[in-house]
Amino acid sequence: MSLARTPRVPVGLGDHRPGYVALVYALVLVWGLGDVASTYFVVAATGTTVGEVNPLIRLMLDTEPLLVLALKAGVVCYAGVVLLACRDVVRRVPGWRAWFTLVVGAGALVVCNNALVGIAALA
Repeated sequence: MSLARTPRVPVGLGDHRPGYVALVYALVLVWGLGDVASTYFVVAATGTTVGEVNPLIRLMLDTEPLLVLALKAGVVCYAGVVLLACRDVVRRVPGWRAWFTLVVGAGALVVCNNALVGIAALA
């Protein structure tokens, strides 16, 4: 009776890539909470919405800032639910992990940019 041998991976050198669900959560947190919080921070720090590139978001910030929160929450919740429901389909697409990583990275850059603008305005 022979036992199938599996290669041993030294501790600390295993596969540490984030899973599908973790990437979806990261996308929702960065583009939802991070983007909204940093946008509000910039508006509070500068006292104006002139720097907002998206005209719809700028209009919402000028009329009722809570509309931005409602819109962003709705969009990212919907996207998160669809991505989780369609997990099997998305995971069949070549490069799905790279796509998620790029989208989360782009969102992180947006959040960092907003934070830097807000910090610069406060200085």
